[in-house]
Amino acid sequence: MRTNKTLLVLAALSVGMIAAQAASSIVYSNATTYSGTFLNPGANEIGDEIILGAGPRYAAAFRFEYFGGNFHSGGVTNEQFRLRFYENDGTFIGNNTFLPNSVFYDSGVQDLADPTEVDASGRATYQFDLTYAPIVLPDRFTWSIQFFGIDGGESAGPSLYSPPTVGISENDYWFNTGTAWELRGTNGIAFNFGSALVATTVPEPSSYVLAILGGLCGLALVRRRARKS
Repeated sequence: MRTNKTLLVLAALSVGMIAAQAASSIVYSNATTYSGTFLNPGANEIGDEIILGAGPRYAAAFRFEYFGGNFHSGGVTNEQFRLRFYENDGTFIGNNTFLPNSVFYDSGVQDLADPTEVDASGRATYQFDLTYAPIVLPDRFTWSIQFFGIDGGESAGPSLYSPPTVGISENDYWFNTGTAWELRGTNGIAFNFGSALVATTVPEPSSYVLAILGGLCGLALVRRRARKS
């Protein structure tokens, strides 16, 4: 049986702001304890299955942190990424685990900024405004990331943090081979992607919701909501 992990809080989030805006709250957060590394998937899509903490279930804002290195090594700016949310409603593979299957959010392909141009750490964040059309969040789902245009000598992947403080995530991760999802994890490493999610009791404008997420280190870029076409 896959075991649950300890809950954590995103250090950069404002507790006072959360209290002031009771209609919105952080339902998942894993960005306090940086593991000092990142997962480099190459061109493959990878996912982190998460279980949300108590709170509302209308998606409001999501952000993730990534590491990028040696961008533009060939003199070409072509780095991109794609964010997706999947319901874990696919094939049952045992131990209370189902494959990611139905997509309920798709950012489409987005340009990926070189984080070293803003922060020497090589880590940066993207923040997505999800208030423009209602998304009802399942209690448990997989968010995935896929990078494009990462050429020889370049690297990109989600920063690893552990453990989460709001919500739960397992130490393993999903790897899409191109034909099937595989559950992977090695040597006791906690493969938990740095991210945070805010939800609201009802769909509402994002005037303060984005601010609740606070800042992960480095660059933060806001993206509008997009669905899979």
